Amino acid sequence: MTITAGPSMYILGMGSMGTLLAVNMVRSTNINVIPLLRNIAKVNKFKDEANSTIGMRKVYLEDKPLDTVKLSEVYCPETFPSDRTIENLIITTKTYQTKDALEPYLSYINKDTNLIMIQNGLGVLDVIRDEIFKTKEERPNLFQGVISHGAFQDTGFIFNHAGFADMKIARLPWDDHDILQTNSLVEKDAIENELVRIFMDHKFKESLDTKHMTYQELLLGQLFKFLINSCINSVTAIMDSDNGEIVENGKIIFRSIVEEALDVLRVAYKPLFEYESKYNGMKGYPLLAVDKTLDLEYVVSEVNRIGCILNKHNSSSMRQDTRYLRDTEIDYINGYTVQLAKKLNLGAGAAKVNKTICELVNLRLALNRKRASEGVWKYK
Repeated sequence: MTITAGPSMYILGMGSMGTLLAVNMVRSTNINVIPLLRNIAKVNKFKDEANSTIGMRKVYLEDKPLDTVKLSEVYCPETFPSDRTIENLIITTKTYQTKDALEPYLSYINKDTNLIMIQNGLGVLDVIRDEIFKTKEERPNLFQGVISHGAFQDTGFIFNHAGFADMKIARLPWDDHDILQTNSLVEKDAIENELVRIFMDHKFKESLDTKHMTYQELLLGQLFKFLINSCINSVTAIMDSDNGEIVENGKIIFRSIVEEALDVLRVAYKPLFEYESKYNGMKGYPLLAVDKTLDLEYVVSEVNRIGCILNKHNSSSMRQDTRYLRDTEIDYINGYTVQLAKKLNLGAGAAKVNKTICELVNLRLALNRKRASEGVWKYK
């Protein structure tokens, strides 16, 4: 299938999530999806070896159908047209790669650009606000996406869609003090913002169960997913296991990770944790079930249900990174809890569990790299 003409959506980071979005966007809309790859070698490999084709296999369905699409344009920093402006940009790079990946394209981004970050972990906003878009007047329209679908690489530019869940999007405030939004802002963006209209197009919305909401609604979902990732990504990487292999047996360590992280998050995101008592029932503000959603027992059970049962066939992105000897995102997941505890002066032992988890993930990666350097390594 080749893309027909329409609005353009650039994607920076064509891994599992970038490909999941691209395939569904091409299949369900007239959007011209354009990957932005790392360098000319990657572009040539995509064109020559993959024939500019990406694919997503729905392994959660019995017949495991493979959807493939052929893309008409692909660029890297060296080949990007100098007369272009990037109107809509999806960032699905690894968190720690965001700054370096984005910088070559800054001259093509302006205050009218719509930029959405769909990544694991927390803490990237601080980087792009303090180190990239320093001038307030030149900052683009910023959005956040939280995607709960499970996906991992099969081979080349073909990926496996391992578990169907949902995706949430919201306008992301540049200022930490503006995290509470009214429903009227959501309604305004739904009418006026092109990126939101693309994501909420009926067929695309249906293909990934996309929901558009206020930032506080998304933040609640983001923290919930952050807690799931803090358990599933790190533990499967340490154990080198599929998600489903640790079903039930992982609950003890999940509880330790979640309980500690919640204690830190309650301090860091105090307005959200107080939202039910202060804003529920107030005109113009959405109702939020913060207490239930971030309840310790509920989160631990959902980590097991979503992570280990619904996505039982998934191999987490962090496990894949350790297998393929790549740097992991641990500093933006369990490491973010550690950093927050330090930033908030919560004491040396406030994040000891998550600190240990970080050290074990780093140990697993170092061990894999050592083994690979000493002999045959089956993951390449």
